[in-house]
Amino acid sequence: MTTFAELKTAVALAIGDPSARTFSASVVGDLINTALAEIGRIAPERFYEEIDPIADYMRYPLRATEFPVGPVPEMEVVRVELWDTSITPARLYAHLQPLDGAFGVTSDSGWKVWDGVLEVPRAVPVFLAGNEADYTFRVWGYSPYPPLVVSDDVVLLSNEREQALILLCQLESIRRLSQSRDLYTQWQTHSGNTDVSPAGLMNALSMAQAEWRQRSRAIAVLREAPS
Repeated sequence: MTTFAELKTAVALAIGDPSARTFSASVVGDLINTALAEIGRIAPERFYEEIDPIADYMRYPLRATEFPVGPVPEMEVVRVELWDTSITPARLYAHLQPLDGAFGVTSDSGWKVWDGVLEVPRAVPVFLAGNEADYTFRVWGYSPYPPLVVSDDVVLLSNEREQALILLCQLESIRRLSQSRDLYTQWQTHSGNTDVSPAGLMNALSMAQAEWRQRSRAIAVLREAPS
């Protein structure tokens, strides 16, 4: 798997600035995390999580370990099950109905996700009262990718999505160069790109935009409906 440091090196090469004369390491890191958020919107990470019930709790932040700062609104859940873990192997006790597919019109008719927080119906903690340790929630869904922070952080992308991320970073860097004459001049002279004319830069921008449109369609993931 690729680390954040390795990805920074790959992106720096792709944007024609391997020595970081124009785009610093921190700027390249920002480009990567911005692109990672966009990739997560188009081709989110499939996740599975086990959540231990808490007495009298109905609301559970999703993927709290991966997103310690707080719940992520873009989280999507497709299935929630309650498993009995008091026996080995554990057994499925109940498939919880999503609010969208439940009978009734109240917010307590089924589970729902709001701003990255899973909320189960009141009947669930009432049923579990005193026996929370014997059960666990199993949750399946789609998630944005956790932002990369330190050099050893691993990029949780397939090779195809990683290449799409590099392309998107390249597109954004060209867009910035095209919008700032000073930045373009610095990149052209200090980063060894004197052969790239303004017209050549605009052509590169057009080509990168066309390639990204094609690539983004290729990696797009169709989500399952909640069930």
